This record gives sequence, C-alpha cells and structure tokens, in this order.
Amino acid sequence: MIEKLVPGGAGMARLVDGSIGFADGALPGEHIQVNAVEAHRGYVRARGFQVLAPSSERVVPACPIAEACGGCDWLHLNYEAQLRHKAGLIAEALTRTGGFRALPPISVERSPRPLGYRLRIRLHIDKQGRVGFFAGKSHALVEVESCAAASPRLDAALAAFRRISASFPNLARHFEQAELRVSEFEPERSVRLTAVGVPLAAQESARAWLAALRAEFHVAIATLDADYHQRFQLADSLWLEASPHAFVQVNWEVNLKLVESVVGSARAHEVRRFLDVYAGAGNFTLPLVAAGLEGMMIEGHAQAQQSAVRTLSGRGAVVPALCEDAGGALRRLAAAREPFDLVLLDPPRAGAADVIESLLALRPSFIAYCSCDPVTLARDLKSLCRDHYELESVRGFDMFPGTHHVETLVWLTRRQPTGA
Repeated sequence: MIEKLVPGGAGMARLVDGSIGFADGALPGEHIQVNAVEAHRGYVRARGFQVLAPSSERVVPACPIAEACGGCDWLHLNYEAQLRHKAGLIAEALTRTGGFRALPPISVERSPRPLGYRLRIRLHIDKQGRVGFFAGKSHALVEVESCAAASPRLDAALAAFRRISASFPNLARHFEQAELRVSEFEPERSVRLTAVGVPLAAQESARAWLAALRAEFHVAIATLDADYHQRFQLADSLWLEASPHAFVQVNWEVNLKLVESVVGSARAHEVRRFLDVYAGAGNFTLPLVAAGLEGMMIEGHAQAQQSAVRTLSGRGAVVPALCEDAGGALRRLAAAREPFDLVLLDPPRAGAADVIESLLALRPSFIAYCSCDPVTLARDLKSLCRDHYELESVRGFDMFPGTHHVETLVWLTRRQPTGA
C-alpha cells in the first residue's frame, strides 16, 4: 500500500522485504500492481502499474494529454488534497533532510486558479519542426494543441505559435526551444527562442519563419540582445519591467500573494535596510523600496539586473544593484561589514549553499528564504539554523497547481547570544 507522497511527487511504499519502493502517479492509501521495477541502491521504482484500489482523492485529470505529458504530474489528485500533500512535502523535507524536530504550523496558500494560471510555458521543437512538451522523464516529444495550465491569453499564443511553425517546419527546426510569455500590457506576446548551434546562423537560416512570428509576437533569441521589455503589475502604479531573458514567475496571482507576504513581514519586523540576493528583475526589491525600505540587490544575470535598474531608475529610486556572482558579492559585503536587518534569498532550484558562509558573516537580524525546492531549502536551513538562526515561520504558496512543485517562504530570526 502507498503510505505517502514524498519530495519529487512520487508515492512511497514499504515492501515486504523492508525496502522502499516509489511509484510516480500513485496516491496514499492505494494498492497497486506493479508491472516491472527499476532497481536502485536502497530502493526500487515502479515502471508501470495498475491501481487495484483507488484513493478517494483521485480524480480524472482535466487534460487529455496528462498521462503522456511530463508537465503536470498531480492532475489526478483533487485540488484540496494537493494543498494538503504539498504542506506534507515541505514538512517531510524539513524533518528528513533538515533534521528539524519541531516545526511551526505549515499551510499552503491556494492558487485562485488551479487551471489556466500560467503566463509562461517552455516548448520544445524537434528536427521535424514539431512543437510540444517532453514526456515524463524522457526527451520524447508530446505534441500539444492546447495546455490546461496555460492562461487563456497564453493558450491563444500557443495556438498562434503552432500555426505559424507548422507552415515552416524546415525552418523551425533551426531552433530547439521556445519560451512563450504573455502580459496584460503591451507587448502582450513574447517568444524567446533557443537556437540549434550558432544563434546568428540559425537566425539567417530561419529568416522567413522569424518574419512570420514577428507579425504576431515580439521575438528574442537566447544569447542575443533583446530590444523590448514586458510589464507585469506588482501594485497600484508599480510594474515589473522584464527583458524576455529575465525570469518571471509563471503564476502571477500567487506571486502577488508571495510579494505581499514578504513586504508585510518586513514591516512587521520593522526592517529598515534589506539585501535582496538572486534578485532577478526586482520582484521583491521594487515593492520593498515602494514600501519605504532602503536596500541593495544582487543579480548575476545581466539582462535581469538591467531590467531592475531600468525600472528603479524610472521611479527615481537610488538602489545599488550589483551584477555579479552572489557568493562573491556577499563575501565582499561581509568583509566590509555592511549592515542589513534583512537578507532575502530567492535562489534557483539548486539552492544557496555557496553563499551560506558569507551570509552568516553578515549577521542580519532576519533571513527570508524563498525556495521552489523543499529539499535544497531544508539542506540550506540546516546550515543556517545549526548555531545561528531559528525557524520563525514556514508558509507554502501554490505557484504550480497540478504539479508536486511548491514555493516555500521561510522566515529565520537570529538567535540572541547566551546570557543576552
């Protein structure tokens, strides 16, 4: 019987010989009949199975390609159960990987739209010019006519991209990836293309296809400069302006809840000066500055940093925006004994292990850590909380409904020295 869902999204069972088995797509309480297994050191993984006794939480996925596509792996789980199990994944990672024995209450903020929420998707293009997503745990292409997770605006952009690409299959194959992104403001539609081989050569070879795309999209090519930005509203009279090369969250309504939580907690903790590490295009820096805080940001991706500088300058805000490696920048700031009440971390999935030592040397009163991976989050929190900080709050945000992924915001408070 499947006992629980674990980080990574699979169902876990204890086998009769005492070993552990995992089955992608199986739910807690279900009995399954496994067709074959992959043996690994210390565990086995099911390769195909039949559900003998389905869970009451199992539903029919609201997507015709859910089983083939590798994108949304929890569409067969009802939405209330998704939220509950995501809280469980966070707790599992913090206790098993992080070694925490006592945890604050953990809940997951729901997405206003369990479907039709995405404003950004990444498509793959094969050698025949076909467009789609990868199948689960493979590079096999699954062609897609419509995406249930995409917002109506993005789904219309997907249809337009497929239609144009189908007219130029021999030209489209000069590119291997396309990221579609939409905004409520002009420019509404953006596509960022990744070339096969040399970008300039691919651009020349696919000139006719690119011209057709530009009739309906703003087009950017990875590694080449882009000549446009898209706007995303953060608050009244406050917009994030992002280059097509800069990261933007896929679920904007949940992102606004996340930003509101960060700003509200900064105010509650009476933060005056912050440092935003892995700051991107300013998703947190902009609203913190707008709330009256003084700060500094670090972002190693040049286009993202330039997007933030562009927006901050337009508002007349004086915010140092360092474009350099986070680890090196933090070491330099720590050596200079720069004072910060709050350090905000929003690293990529790999986490922030490379900055922990320098972060501890900075000695901020608070750390806010935003993570899309509970396991790397737990690993880093273990280091931060070993002697210096303690968990104050843990809150999940359902940035990715229909999947096992969850965004987590953790606040850490610096421990007072013994006897203080």
